[in-house]
Amino acid sequence: MIIFYICIFFIGAALASFINATLYRIEKEFKWKALLTQNSHCEECEHPLSWIDLLPVLGFLINKGRCRYCNSKVNIYYPISEFILGTIFLLFFLYTVPFYMYIVILFLFILSTYDIKEFGIPKDLTHIFLALCLLIFLFTFDITKIYFPIAIGIFLILLNIFKKSFGLGDILIILGLGVLINKEQFIVFFWLSIIIALLYSLILILRKKINIKNAKVPMVPFLSIAFVISIIYGEFLWNHILKLLQM
Repeated sequence: MIIFYICIFFIGAALASFINATLYRIEKEFKWKALLTQNSHCEECEHPLSWIDLLPVLGFLINKGRCRYCNSKVNIYYPISEFILGTIFLLFFLYTVPFYMYIVILFLFILSTYDIKEFGIPKDLTHIFLALCLLIFLFTFDITKIYFPIAIGIFLILLNIFKKSFGLGDILIILGLGVLINKEQFIVFFWLSIIIALLYSLILILRKKINIKNAKVPMVPFLSIAFVISIIYGEFLWNHILKLLQM
């Protein structure tokens, strides 16, 4: 059974590696055919990578975080993102999360990558993601799931009129994710994402000694992390919060 769990983890990690490589090639304006067919290579020396180098997470550890051909450092984002997506896939499997959530998390992974690198997300991709979420909502129809996301969405749009706090893309993602979970999970998801983002901002301010107004925060990764936690532990956390409030 452990071997099966390891396989589930590496499926997620391998998908992360594939997405990272594809987005890199899109960024470098590779031709469409080369996006899927060209062999992976080192970004610095352009030496083709062997199958050992391409092993998700393990390739980074085996080579001690460096290219074994030119000794240049490998971007730490790659193994971390592979580990995170692999772990999410494993958790989803262990907690019997609906199959469509795997598709949702892959979209979030892509959007998070864009947000981390560019502090923004493509409009077209955001609209496709929202359409996907609404389509899933229609197939798993539960009208009670839509009230809180719409209310929060309207609140955030009105808040942006007076003080820009969330990007429109972030609001659309919150709306899309909100219709996939129940109200207890949504409340945990929304506030947890804000808490994680605030903690990240605080660390950023203390480490780089920058003003809070100049601190750029990629919100999508934190929305993604909070969403995963809310799916698995949202109701558990909500019930414990209620117990604490009743004490």
